[in-house]
Amino acid sequence: MKLAGIVRRIDELGRIVIPKEIRKTLHIKNGENLEIFVQNETIIIKKYSELGNLKELSDTLTKTVNQILKDNILITDTDKFISIEGNLKTKYLNKEISEIILKYINERNLVTLKNQTINLTKENKETGNIIISPINSNGDAIGSIIFITNKIITEKTLNTINLITTILTKYIE
Repeated sequence: MKLAGIVRRIDELGRIVIPKEIRKTLHIKNGENLEIFVQNETIIIKKYSELGNLKELSDTLTKTVNQILKDNILITDTDKFISIEGNLKTKYLNKEISEIILKYINERNLVTLKNQTINLTKENKETGNIIISPINSNGDAIGSIIFITNKIITEKTLNTINLITTILTKYIE
């Protein structure tokens, strides 16, 4: 465990301020949820990811869609790639998403990109036909489903991506 060397006082209401430097490093925004754990005599505060807590379901969905559509399927929360099936798995799993992916998530609209290149992370780009389907829960943008292929995007493909977006949304709500 890294020690930040920062000391904070608990106020009369039991609150503590997480230093700006730590919030910036962990991409913690105002209004975001945090999980609090106790382990022995240590308090652990962790960013909460509704999709990250559905890892088993996300893995099952990406595996199933990959078997049907035979191309890369990626599920993200608003920070990183949490589930991937296809040849991009080792390249992106648990890596931080790019600003452009976060922008598409926050816009809350399905995006179809035809034969384009997009940064999935700061360092890595992919080219192809791409679907980005934001996952929303109770009005909040919480992640996305990204499908990347070199084939033509068909109605079947769009319907499949919409279906798994709906399944994850309904499961969370």
